[in-house]
Amino acid sequence: MEDLANETGPLTVVVTWPVRKGREKEFEAWRHEISSAALQFPGHMGVNVIRPRSTEREYVVIFRFDTYEHLRAWQESNIRRELLKKAEPFRETPPSYRLESGLEYWFSPPGVPVSPPRWKMALVTVLGVWPTSTLVSWLLTPLIGGLPSALRGLLTAVGIVILLTWVIMPLLVKILKRWL
Repeated sequence: MEDLANETGPLTVVVTWPVRKGREKEFEAWRHEISSAALQFPGHMGVNVIRPRSTEREYVVIFRFDTYEHLRAWQESNIRRELLKKAEPFRETPPSYRLESGLEYWFSPPGVPVSPPRWKMALVTVLGVWPTSTLVSWLLTPLIGGLPSALRGLLTAVGIVILLTWVIMPLLVKILKRWL
């Protein structure tokens, strides 16, 4: 992780948690506890969870921090250390961690060891951005039409990024997983 110490933008951590059979409810309660604790740390930008299919017990937890320093403060904190100890009884094996510094995390679903070719990432990104930008503009124009253009642009960009990050791109990657 030290090779990302000089990154200036947000960092995404993808954690794969194999949970012991019958301990899923305990994991869910613990996951809410550790997510709440992490959200109290400066720079935390949110948590997403991909729950396993009915026949599997592997959860994928994706969280972001705005800077490497903020991520490191969380990872070295006593509260995180204590909460990880608390998870020992219901994990099947140690979780695996992957750290991403760019948009590549959108395109690396669990179980896929490498990112797809850049041309495929570009094509899927356009497939996600085009309808999302159209929808966000259509929805926001009546609400923000009277604002200065720079502020309208900012609010539209925020809406697009939020939808792409937490809804559209995860859905597209799931749908197109075999092709990617």
